[in-house]
Amino acid sequence: MRSLFFASAILLVLIESKPQTIAVTGVTICNKRRTTAEVTLWEKDWFDPDDKLGSTVSSEDGKFFVMGTEDEFNTIDPYLVITHTCNVKKAGCKRISRYEIPKEFVRKTFDMMYIALDIVTGNDKEKC
Repeated sequence: MRSLFFASAILLVLIESKPQTIAVTGVTICNKRRTTAEVTLWEKDWFDPDDKLGSTVSSEDGKFFVMGTEDEFNTIDPYLVITHTCNVKKAGCKRISRYEIPKEFVRKTFDMMYIALDIVTGNDKEKC
């Protein structure tokens, strides 16, 4: 009986889930200069690992565009991770900066404009 309930719940989620697309654009900057960085778009999941929706590397002039789609029952919870070397403390290390994407931009394009990577936030981590 329990397995029937579980299977029914999964089937309902699969039937009711709908594809949701998010696109993000912007320019990565380090110390007032445009720079390249690895940009990855993620979708936060509550019960399983987060889903990687897409990734790119910003151009030499810092510009990037990344887009992804995910099937979810509720509105997706997207965020952006930028991996870069701007103002790292040790040579060979990278800093990982996380930026939340407002949910109202699901099914739209979120223009982050200029992203100053030299500004360290509480979400930043350094990986060596």
